Amino acid sequence: MFIFKIILSFFIFLISFENSDWKLRKDENGIAVYTRTVESSTFDEFKAIAVITGASLNQVLDIILDAGNYTRLIPDCTESRVLFQRGRYFDIHYLRMKSPWPVKDRDAIYQSETIITDNGKVAHISLSPMGDYIEEKKDLIRMYRGSGYWEVEELPGGTVKITYQFHGDPGGQIPAWLANSAIVSNPYKTLEKLKELLSGTEN
Repeated sequence: MFIFKIILSFFIFLISFENSDWKLRKDENGIAVYTRTVESSTFDEFKAIAVITGASLNQVLDIILDAGNYTRLIPDCTESRVLFQRGRYFDIHYLRMKSPWPVKDRDAIYQSETIITDNGKVAHISLSPMGDYIEEKKDLIRMYRGSGYWEVEELPGGTVKITYQFHGDPGGQIPAWLANSAIVSNPYKTLEKLKELLSGTEN
């Protein structure tokens, strides 16, 4: 446990040093969440980092690439389904997200593409919006803008470093303060759930 804390602190230090515009907003249970403002946008961007022991790169990918089960992984996701799949490393998937009353629920479509590098030790999963892939639903607001990535790096000793970064725009007439209010808690809960799924202790 002591070694694990040293490793996590080291990675947090590197991220803070190399990206001075990122602000550390939460650091608990081995998960650090940063945010930063984005030029020409009223919505912030987040970066969440976790270092998890006792897991492999492929075990993490089994969860992250299972878009049909994102209701288990992503907070407020009430529907997830794969619209198109080509092999293991490419898909187009649909998400429906619950919004606080009286704001309308949102939905979005993303293309997910995975590239494996560094002799199979690093996976980069890019997320790109494809809002026009299917028709809008009348009772939902379609999110057309938003992109990010997952990066999974397998480290020595059965340890993985996971980075989850995203900048989104919820669309419609939603105040920036409301959208930004969940920008720390949601990625934190996502990585927390990922850790539970990897350890088999899902609530």
